[in-house]
Amino acid sequence: MTITRRQTLLGAAGATAALALPRSLMAQSGQILHASWGGGVGDTWTGAFAEPFTEETGNAVRIVEVPNPEAQFRAQAGNPQYHTGIGTFVQGVNLMRDDMLETFSIDEIPNMRNIDEKYWLKTEDGRLAGITPYFAYYGIAVNTNEASMDDFGSWKNLADEKWAGRLGMTRPIYLSTYDLTILSKAAGGDEFNTAGGMELLKGMAKNVLNVSNSLAQQNTMLERGEVAAMPFYSVRVWSLNEAGVDYVKMVIPEEGALLLPYVVVAPKGVADRELVAQWLNFIAGAAPQERGMEISGYIPASNEAEASDAVREKIGMSFADLRAKLYQPDWGHIAAAQKETVADIDQMLANL
Repeated sequence: MTITRRQTLLGAAGATAALALPRSLMAQSGQILHASWGGGVGDTWTGAFAEPFTEETGNAVRIVEVPNPEAQFRAQAGNPQYHTGIGTFVQGVNLMRDDMLETFSIDEIPNMRNIDEKYWLKTEDGRLAGITPYFAYYGIAVNTNEASMDDFGSWKNLADEKWAGRLGMTRPIYLSTYDLTILSKAAGGDEFNTAGGMELLKGMAKNVLNVSNSLAQQNTMLERGEVAAMPFYSVRVWSLNEAGVDYVKMVIPEEGALLLPYVVVAPKGVADRELVAQWLNFIAGAAPQERGMEISGYIPASNEAEASDAVREKIGMSFADLRAKLYQPDWGHIAAAQKETVADIDQMLANL
């Protein structure tokens, strides 16, 4: 097997994270093993997807929480121990490019017909390499005890000198993928033309109190008012609000927020392929995606999904209206340019 550039970059860390499963968790006929991030994501997959699928079909799905499903897939290439796993769209693109994913026809997963094709992870010949279960979005989280939501009506406000020492920021690996992309759009460019976005990112970086290393740290910074605002994930703010932290609010600036599609993929050579296709088709349906929204705030990808009155009140609009405010970039280009973009951002930050 040819070792790819990304496999080399994963190195020992990826291999260590993907040690062989205990025999009790090995893939078995009639049971789906799904690799998921931990915490709230695992709970969502259990309650919204796995348990209902088991009740409907009689086939068990076990959610196995791991630090990085992509690393598991790479370490187990040629001998997959999981049937499916969740990932970001960029991770899905990289796995697909490295020929590590099982592909399916649309006839095998017909529920994908109810999801806009621009959100599909597909090969050049049109086969599905991943299923889109839901979205989050990347906007600006504001502690309303420290600032007004109106203070961040534009992404450009993050570069305003008045916020010196008052903002939070994530690491360059995510800045390259998310922050730079949406800041470039705000500056009149896009993921292909990022010069203006880099200038805005530089201005924001000058205002940053702390570059956080984890989502837990970012949550704490916002909740305690250590920062007034920072670019952040909608589902994290949803979780804070559900926990009673109602003074942290999500702002979609006038230029829009960045749509973050997730994908569920199956490793190449997966066992029980027919059952896996049935599971993937279930994931692509409206009902489990609606349950996922109720549990953790993920936006359904299916055009047939409808918001309950309670959900509509929380998000202030329908799913269709919300999706219309979100920017979907070319994730393939972003994934291909990521290494170079991270290096450029590292250099920019070092020169501040």
